[in-house]
Amino acid sequence: MLRRLEAVIAIGALFGLVGCARTEPVAVVSPTSIPTATPTPTPTRTPIPTPTRRSTPGRPAPTDWSNLTDPVLHHKLYSAGKVPAVRCALPQPNLTSKAAMVAYAKVLVGCMDKAWAPVVEKSDAVLTPPEVFAYSSKRPAATPECSDPPTTSGAFYHWSGLTGKICFAVERYLGADDPVANTIDFQRMIAHEYGHHVQRSVGILTLYTELMHGKSETGQLEVLRRKELQASCLGAAFLGANKAAFRLSGERLEIWRYIVQHVGDEYGEVRDHGSRKNHGYWSIRAFDSANPASCNTFTAPAKRVS
Repeated sequence: MLRRLEAVIAIGALFGLVGCARTEPVAVVSPTSIPTATPTPTPTRTPIPTPTRRSTPGRPAPTDWSNLTDPVLHHKLYSAGKVPAVRCALPQPNLTSKAAMVAYAKVLVGCMDKAWAPVVEKSDAVLTPPEVFAYSSKRPAATPECSDPPTTSGAFYHWSGLTGKICFAVERYLGADDPVANTIDFQRMIAHEYGHHVQRSVGILTLYTELMHGKSETGQLEVLRRKELQASCLGAAFLGANKAAFRLSGERLEIWRYIVQHVGDEYGEVRDHGSRKNHGYWSIRAFDSANPASCNTFTAPAKRVS
């Protein structure tokens, strides 16, 4: 069991500190009144926590991690205020080719840059816009910026060079039966990955791994779920603040709500992203509040991150 967990988190060591999307399994049953959507998960490449060592004569004592994890639990991000609504002119979505997907994703990310920059600044940090790349799951080597993606992933985030990179698999969004539901899910996915970029920008993604020190496999998976649910929550806060630009009202909002309530670990093998009930809980409350204060998953009771 531990070997399987290590396979999930060890791949992140190749890229430094990262957050991504392993798999968000989706329910196979959907109401007939809402177009079937197939949400793309968001795995997490994460460095292997350094095992705790006993002190030995002549060597310094182990680091006290409590002072490092405090910024994760009580970060200024949670008191920075609401995500603002920004001027965001979305073009007609075109998810029919790699080039069109990247062009549309860059517009979405540009809107998120404008909205998140002042919030990150109030958190005593600086936001550097992330880059966006699309790769083919059949030929991942053709996109070195997104090399070696998790095989079950539809999208992931990692940090390399001087900024973050949002990567998504082209095949995940090609040939959709319902273009409206497909577009809404694509927007949700980009917002989730940008949530990881916010975590990385303010330092949460860097320090959260220290919460894993000394924990069992079960405890480490809980920490991973807290991180992934927070990324979805932050993404939803942005979408809630900018629901007018994204036309998330009426039937389109119902489609979004259905999607976020049907993304969960119960359909997969590893419980590292949270149940569909909790994914819906964090996403919907943040959409309604448009405030990162709704996203402190690290101090939430265990039942809310199961």
